[in-house]
Amino acid sequence: MSPPADEWRVVLDFLRRTDPPLVARIGRRMLNHLSWDGNADARDLLRRTAAALPDSGSAEENRPIDRRYLPPPIDAMREAFEIASRHMPGAEIIGWIERWVKDDKSSFLVDTVQRPHTSLAEIQQALDRYESAAASDVELSDAVKTGLRVSLARRLLTDDVEFVEKAKRFVGVEDYQRILQRAIAPAASHGKLGGKSSGLVLADAIIRSAPELSEAIGPVRIPKTWHITSDGVLSFLDHNELDDVQNHKYLDIEQIRREYPHIVQVFRNSTFPPDLAQGLAVALDDFGNVPLVVRSSSLLEDRIGAAFSGKYKSLFVGNQGTRAERLRGLMEAISEVYASVFGPDPIEYRANRGLLDFHEEMGMMIQEVVGTRVGPYYLPAFAGVGFSQNEFRWSPRIAREDGLLRLVPGLGTRAVDRVSDDYPVLIAPGKPGLRVNVTAEEIERYAPRKVDVINMESGRFETVSLPELLRNFGREYPIVRQIVSVFEGGIQHPAGFDWDPAQGHAVVTFEGLLRQTSFITRIRALMGLLQDRLGMPIDIEFASDGRDFYLLQCRAQSFLADAAPSPIPRDVPPERILFSTRRYVSNGRLPDLTHIVYVDAEGYSELSTHQDLIDVGRAVGRLNQILPRQQFVLIGPGRWGSRGDIKLGVRVTYSDINNTALLMEVAARRGNYVPEVSFGTHFFQDLVEAGIRYLPLFPGEPNVTFNESFLHQSSNLLGELLPEYAHLTAAVRVVDVPQATGGLVLRVLMNADMEEAMGMFAARLP
Repeated sequence: MSPPADEWRVVLDFLRRTDPPLVARIGRRMLNHLSWDGNADARDLLRRTAAALPDSGSAEENRPIDRRYLPPPIDAMREAFEIASRHMPGAEIIGWIERWVKDDKSSFLVDTVQRPHTSLAEIQQALDRYESAAASDVELSDAVKTGLRVSLARRLLTDDVEFVEKAKRFVGVEDYQRILQRAIAPAASHGKLGGKSSGLVLADAIIRSAPELSEAIGPVRIPKTWHITSDGVLSFLDHNELDDVQNHKYLDIEQIRREYPHIVQVFRNSTFPPDLAQGLAVALDDFGNVPLVVRSSSLLEDRIGAAFSGKYKSLFVGNQGTRAERLRGLMEAISEVYASVFGPDPIEYRANRGLLDFHEEMGMMIQEVVGTRVGPYYLPAFAGVGFSQNEFRWSPRIAREDGLLRLVPGLGTRAVDRVSDDYPVLIAPGKPGLRVNVTAEEIERYAPRKVDVINMESGRFETVSLPELLRNFGREYPIVRQIVSVFEGGIQHPAGFDWDPAQGHAVVTFEGLLRQTSFITRIRALMGLLQDRLGMPIDIEFASDGRDFYLLQCRAQSFLADAAPSPIPRDVPPERILFSTRRYVSNGRLPDLTHIVYVDAEGYSELSTHQDLIDVGRAVGRLNQILPRQQFVLIGPGRWGSRGDIKLGVRVTYSDINNTALLMEVAARRGNYVPEVSFGTHFFQDLVEAGIRYLPLFPGEPNVTFNESFLHQSSNLLGELLPEYAHLTAAVRVVDVPQATGGLVLRVLMNADMEEAMGMFAARLP
C-alpha cells in the first residue's frame, strides 16, 4: 500500500519539532536535487538563497564575493518542498527524505573515521553501532556512500590513491566491520592492515561483486584470516626496548648482512605486549589446532613496481600441542617475520626504489593453511601462482595475454621459490595444450619430485619425496587421479577403479585436472575478472584442498618495461660473438657492458668445501657493490638464487645481484639435469622489477654459441678487486671487457619476435 500523498508533510513537521538542524539540511539537499534535475523554480530559489556571484562579477576575479542575506533555513526548506510537491509524487518525496535521514544518521561513522587521531577501537565501536542500527551502505546516497568507503579505505587499508580509487567501488562498509572483528592491534592503535591484506580484501570484494560470473569462475574461498595492524611492530619494539634497530637500515649492506642473524635471535627471544598477546590468544582459540601460516603485510608491500616479492618471511606453524605451546610457537614465528624487516634484501630493495627513508611498518596476516591430512602430513592437494600476463613464452604460439600458471603438489612454496633440484608444471591458461615439455621422457624427467608439507607429529615444515609419499599414503591423497599420471612407455591416465598410486611409476602432470575438470577455464575467468576490475595485470597465489579453491593473495603483476625488438646483425665476425641463444628471449638492448662476472661450471663443481660454495655467492655480492652499476653481466651455471642443493646453482639473494644489467644461466646438460628457467618465481619478479634482463643459455643446442674460451683466456681481476676471495679464482672470473678486447664493450641485442639474442663485442656508442 502506497503512503498517503501528504504523508511527507507529517514527517517533515515531526522532524522540524524534534531536530530543526536536520530538517534544514534535508531542505538544502532537496533544493540542490531539484536544481540538478533542471527544475526552473528550484534554480530560481537557489539563486535567491545562495551567495551567488553578482551579474557583473566573474568567478576568475581576484576579489571576495559580496555577502548576501540568506532567509531562515526553515523557510527555505518549506519552499523547496512546496516546489517538490508540484513536480514529484508524495511517495518519491518520502523516499528521498528517508535516504537523506539515513545519510545524516551515518554521519557519526564518517566523523569517527575522518578524525585524524581516531583509534582502531573507536572505529570498530562506530562500525558496530552502525551495524546495530541495521544500516547498509547500499541504502545511502552515492556521495555519502563513496565518501565513507574512501575514508575507511584510507584509514584501514592504504593511502595509495590508485588503490583507494578501486576500493571505494567494491569494498563495502560491512566488509570493514567483518575484518575488524578479527583484527589484533595495540591499545589506541592507528595502524593499517598493510599491502598483502589489502590486496586480498579487495580481490574478495571484486569477486563477490560479479555474481554474473559466478558460474564461469566457480566458488572462490578465502582462508580464515586474522590481521595484526601495522603498528603492532612498533608496539613490539617499544615493549622490548628495541627502537635502536630502526636506524639499522642506514648501515653498510655488508654490516647489515652480518648483524641480521643476531637480530633474528633477539626478536625470537623477545616478549609481546599484553594487548597483542591477548589478541593472539583469542585468535588461536578461533583457529583451533589447524596449521597456520604467518604472512607479512607491510605498508609498502604489493605496490605497483614494488611488490617486495619474497623479501619478508612467511612462516608455517604446525599449531600442535598445548595451548601455551601453540601460543609460544605463533609468537616466535611473528617475531621472526617482524625481524625480516631489518634483513639485507628488503633494505637493499627499498634503497633501490627510493623507499629507504619511508617509515616501514609491518602488518601481519595469520591464515589457516589450506589442506588436509595425508598420513602424518598436512598439505593442500595442489597450489600455485598465476599471472594474467606471460612475460616469457616458451612457444611463439603463446601470447602475452595467455597468462602463466606454476602448479605444484602440496604447499605452494615450491611454486614461488627457486629450487635447485625440482620443477613445477608450467601452464599457459590461454593455450593449455602447449607445454614446455612435449615427449613422455621430458615430461617424466622434469616433473615435480618433492613436496612441501607440515609434519603434524613434529609440527614442522618439511620437504618430502613425492614418490615416497604416494607409495605410503597415496590412497589418502586428495584428487590424486587428477594430479598424477602413469609413466609406462608413455604418459597415461590412471586406469581402473582400484588403481593404486603406490604401484607403478606415478608422475605429476596435472593432466586430469586440466583435461577432466573446469579448473583452467575457471582460473582464467578469475584472473580475467581481477585484471579487468583492477585495470592492470595481476599476480595471484592459490591452493586447493581437493574440494574447494582458495585465493591466498592478489596483487599487481610486475612487468618488464616495454622495449622494442633489437635487430640482430648477420655479419658479425665469429670472434666478436660472446654468445647467441634462441630460447626464452624478451626484447631489449644493453649497449655498453664493461665487465663480466663468470662463475665457471667446472671450477664451481670442483670446489672442495661447502664454505667455498657459500663464498662464491658472497664474492658475487661484493662484486655487485663495487662494479659499475648496470654495466656488468652475471653468467653462471644452474639456477642463480635457488634454494636446495647449492652445487646446482650459486646461492645469492636480491642484494647480491640487484646492480647487474643482465643475468645469464648456463643450462648445460649434465647427465639428466637441465636447470629450469625462473618463470614466475619471486626471484624472477625481482629481475623484472629491477629492470635486470634475463637470458638462459643452452650450449650444445643448434644455433647456440658460447665463446667460453674468451672468458678463460682473459685476465681474471677477482684477486685484485677482492683479495679475500682470491682462493676462488678457479671458479669465479671477473673480466674487464675493454681491457680484454682493446677498447670494445659487450653489446647485448634481444629480439623476442625472432626468438634470438646475441652478445657481441663492439665499439662504444657515441
